[in-house]
Amino acid sequence: MQDDGKDASKSRAKALSVLCAVLPIVTKEEAVQNMTVIKTNIRRKIIKLAAGTGAAAAFSAAVIAAFTVFPGALAYKNEKGTETALFTEQKIVNGDDLVLYIAEKPTITEEKNAITDDVREEKDIEDITEADDEQLFPEKYMFTVNRENASEDLTNFSQHSGKIVSETFGKMNGAQMIDLRGGGQLRNCTDIPNETAAAESEKPSGISVELYSEQPQVLVVHTHTTESYEPYEKEWFDSSYTSRSADPKNGVVAVGDAICRELAASGISVIHDCTVHDSVYTGAYTRSLATTVSILDRYPSVKIVLGIHRDAIEYEDGTRVSAVTGIDGKKAAQIMIICAADDGNYDVPFFMDNLHFACELQQQTESMFPTLTRPILFQYCQYNQQVSKGALLIEVGSHGNSIDQAVYSGELIGKSLAVLLKKDAVYQTEAVPVISEMPLYFLDRLM
Repeated sequence: MQDDGKDASKSRAKALSVLCAVLPIVTKEEAVQNMTVIKTNIRRKIIKLAAGTGAAAAFSAAVIAAFTVFPGALAYKNEKGTETALFTEQKIVNGDDLVLYIAEKPTITEEKNAITDDVREEKDIEDITEADDEQLFPEKYMFTVNRENASEDLTNFSQHSGKIVSETFGKMNGAQMIDLRGGGQLRNCTDIPNETAAAESEKPSGISVELYSEQPQVLVVHTHTTESYEPYEKEWFDSSYTSRSADPKNGVVAVGDAICRELAASGISVIHDCTVHDSVYTGAYTRSLATTVSILDRYPSVKIVLGIHRDAIEYEDGTRVSAVTGIDGKKAAQIMIICAADDGNYDVPFFMDNLHFACELQQQTESMFPTLTRPILFQYCQYNQQVSKGALLIEVGSHGNSIDQAVYSGELIGKSLAVLLKKDAVYQTEAVPVISEMPLYFLDRLM
């Protein structure tokens, strides 16, 4: 049997070497943002190990000692001696969402069950419970703001009022249709000649995001935030269900979540604003414009603004259409990009730049997931695309699609957008690959 003292000494040395390996790669901003998250999570894991015996218990004791020796190593101070942070992350006790509080101006809506202190206090070791393990740490580059806590069970709508039919919209013919070289189509509903639109469709957008940045690069918003889907795939609908729901899990907010998760997983920092702008339908675009402009003013690093919507397709007899296709053995709601054009009456100064981006995204998506897209709708309108370059509206499915189909499409949009953006991205040093070499019991949900 090995000597416990030697065991503890070796484990302490191991713990210190791990910490020394980690500390140099923590940037100033990351350290301030993640200090409490890292220490609290590590100690939770260590306490469980400490309850055991042998080397694991000795190692846990060593790490606790190490965090006593180096408590300030993960914190930085500015010139005035105060801690600075771009974001103050707040965990949700009974959910898997993240509320973002802006450190300088904490005006973001507070959710129920959230830890609401502007600066989160580290829990005492004695207070760590099994319930803490149910708290999911936020994804590193995804920040969700102004998300509602409403809950609604749509399966209660059970009256068979009309039919839902599934349809896959394929290639279209007609004078307005332009085939894109890399896949997909553009429907030109403007006075711009097709030859000109086709030439513009091949031009690069020039968008370059910064990977692994603490500064947000993408903003996802919802003008009609309560647009929702059927709770499951079916062939009928209940007319008393308005295809609107305040529960974010039932509609376009869940689609936005899926898009943002894929971007964050690729190191693209994204803000998902879930403000409900359509409690009163009239004026929703005006209210969402104010939200968008406010965020862009605060974060000029944002290169792309996506407005995520849900379409409503139905026949003249009232039959609703589920725009659906098969991708990798699963059903996905088809999507349609809408790009605003300007004939001098709509004040969209960057509409050609946005068309370049729309065509890039359309072709990237079709090359990766054939039949997912319907033709880009290029028409005279505004849809808040006057705010910046890289602003587009995406219709995901219709009111006949199920929520699962729509969320799956959100995942696919996020994947294709991430691949597209990484082609011309600027890379920053990313710490995760180094940290991932740490033991699994030490790493689990660390970041």
